[in-house]
Amino acid sequence: MKLKLSLAFFLCFYAFVAMSQENEMQIDSSLARKITISNFCLCRTTFNDLKKLCNDLKQVEVEEMDLGKKCIATDSRYENGKGYYSEKYPGIIFQKDDQNYISKIRLTKEFIGKLPDGTSVNLNTLLLKDIIQIYPELNSKWGSRGCSDYWNFSNDTLAFFVKIDKNKQPQFPIDEKYYMDKPIEGIDLMISCYDLSHKTDEFALFPPDPPDEPLFFLDSIRVNRGVLKAYQPTEFAFISIYKDSNAIRIAGKDAKNGAVYLITKSFAKGHYWNYFKSKSKEYENLVPNIKAESKIVYILNNKVLTTNFEKELFDINDKSFLDLIIVNKDQLKKEYKISDKSLGVSIRTK
Repeated sequence: MKLKLSLAFFLCFYAFVAMSQENEMQIDSSLARKITISNFCLCRTTFNDLKKLCNDLKQVEVEEMDLGKKCIATDSRYENGKGYYSEKYPGIIFQKDDQNYISKIRLTKEFIGKLPDGTSVNLNTLLLKDIIQIYPELNSKWGSRGCSDYWNFSNDTLAFFVKIDKNKQPQFPIDEKYYMDKPIEGIDLMISCYDLSHKTDEFALFPPDPPDEPLFFLDSIRVNRGVLKAYQPTEFAFISIYKDSNAIRIAGKDAKNGAVYLITKSFAKGHYWNYFKSKSKEYENLVPNIKAESKIVYILNNKVLTTNFEKELFDINDKSFLDLIIVNKDQLKKEYKISDKSLGVSIRTK
């Protein structure tokens, strides 16, 4: 009887492992090493894996250091501002994407361990000068979004953050020597699991661009030109090109040859959807997610928006926004001759 039970258990376990391996996302081994910390590999580890490992797993709030509390934009690669923590793994906060893959890991002050390349760090004592000594190439990558409270130093998967001293004026040019003795407040390991599952290795491994190339940013994330081959022109809401000092001011020293920002329509939608939610509780209730947009029509300054309007809505901010009014179906039909939408969202700007 014991033999039969053991054999049954083995067969079940083997079937489970085989199924897991079959469903596991295929990741190049060199890339897997770059996105693994404490034996957790991004896009291979799922939220269900964590729940099985950690019976004390709890949801926690995460400060998005690259975005900042004043930022309207979100990062579509993971659930922004929300993570999961277990006492079993001090200093590690897991963040998942909408497919339940762990696509981002935040290392906090509690973390003592090794980075993906094997470098040992103690985040409680880690300073910027330590990071620059380990990764000297990052000294040319000073950058920060205008709405963020942190300088970031990042490559394609790893980002280190140092608090910006708002009292130090002028802020530019950056007093690099001053910040070298400042502590690293957090480290993010991050990648798009969606891109890994939908793009080929040509895009996922990010081959370096020629030295005279401008910097490319896709949805505010720095990428290489090769990544852009996976997108059709119709997928972009707009493209912004910056040159000379404007490029350096916006994207840092590496932008000496210019910077190109490409914003996809899906990213633009997430941006203005979040902004409108912050302005109208009624909008938030009626449009609880991006998919719900299919039932509405936007009306900007009494103009009905039909196609390729994402940039117009993306550009709305506190300086231009006046008000947002929900238009019911009857009003839509009577005032705008629209009968194929459930409701309208009328927006006025300056």
